[in-house]
Amino acid sequence: MLRYLKGSTLNEKHLTWNQSMRDLMREMIHFRKHLDTSDGRNPDEIDSDRVKELESKYDELLELARVEYEYDPPSDYYKDGYNLYLKMSKYKNEHLLFLHDYRVLWTNSLAERKLRMYKRKQHQVMTFRSFEGLYAFCNALGVLETLRDRGENLFKAVTEMFDRKKKRQQILLLLNKSCTNV
Repeated sequence: MLRYLKGSTLNEKHLTWNQSMRDLMREMIHFRKHLDTSDGRNPDEIDSDRVKELESKYDELLELARVEYEYDPPSDYYKDGYNLYLKMSKYKNEHLLFLHDYRVLWTNSLAERKLRMYKRKQHQVMTFRSFEGLYAFCNALGVLETLRDRGENLFKAVTEMFDRKKKRQQILLLLNKSCTNV
């Protein structure tokens, strides 16, 4: 979100809500990063007054954005700032969930990094002849990413998976032969 707010700030210099919202989001992240949630308590349980204060500022800045866009509607050239304001209004609870649940990361960088691999593949000349091929590709990426996240040796783990499949096929072949011989 910080990146989009920065883009809005650069492209809509006459508006003030975007830079103020960016500063507030950075303040929220700083607050969240420095909380001790090791005991399993959520941020709003640790300092509920501070969370309410931050949410109140968030609402005030969304109201400021509404007023600024009513006075000076978005241009045809750049509507991203206005669209960001609409998303921040509509999905406020989702955007601020990291202030209420310690399990929710304050950044989506991990999700963006995971998606980046597929996006790179998308830019290559790569097509799928069927949805089954796309499904298999996504499953394979999911398996590899899970193994990588667990810190396992990818080559060894994938080799073991294929060996298990090969052994299963050999067992099924033996069972089929024994059934036909009876």
